[in-house]
Amino acid sequence: MPLIKIEQIKPERYIGIWHITEHLEDLLTQLNPNQKYLPELEGFRIMSKKLEWAAARLTVKMLAAKMKIDYKGIDKNTDGKPVLAHSNVEISLTHSYPFVAAIIDRNINVGIDLEQPKEKLKAIAHKFLSEKELLFTNNDVVKLCIAWCAKETLYKMHSKRGLLFKENLLLEPYEPKSRGIITGSIIANDSIKSYNLEYRVEKDYILTFTG
Repeated sequence: MPLIKIEQIKPERYIGIWHITEHLEDLLTQLNPNQKYLPELEGFRIMSKKLEWAAARLTVKMLAAKMKIDYKGIDKNTDGKPVLAHSNVEISLTHSYPFVAAIIDRNINVGIDLEQPKEKLKAIAHKFLSEKELLFTNNDVVKLCIAWCAKETLYKMHSKRGLLFKENLLLEPYEPKSRGIITGSIIANDSIKSYNLEYRVEKDYILTFTG
């Protein structure tokens, strides 16, 4: 079972990372999903998406068990944000095949994102970074991937549609290490909210999440 890790971030907050190597049937046997969720799974035409769906939910199920929370599936709220069924616990999911990750917190809104650094980020950097951010990321793929993940994490925390990455989600300068903290801000509804986001630079992926 390739669950890479379950890590406690705070007393009431855990993250889990999964490396998919199984067949879909193996994941579904472990997950044993409620029949009402199967149409969502069957709606994916690409097998990698089906595998991500199952592995992400299995990761949340294991995190919930770690916190002694009864897992009954994952629904979506009116804004499309994943929520734990029949629970007020906060969760966030991310996937970049063959990796998936999840974060769970008993009380506080959370976000998480995982991506694999790719050269194509250089071509789209101007679409999601401000002028200031373009300068300090300096077309470096690792810095760009950290920035993308951090902004995705902020977007998931806000959980409302309509934010522009280069205008509403802003990052303070950083010099990447193997792990560290980034300060990010959400500018929306005439207010600015700042957050500390943890990042991890691993061999195969970059991960950011609510610190």
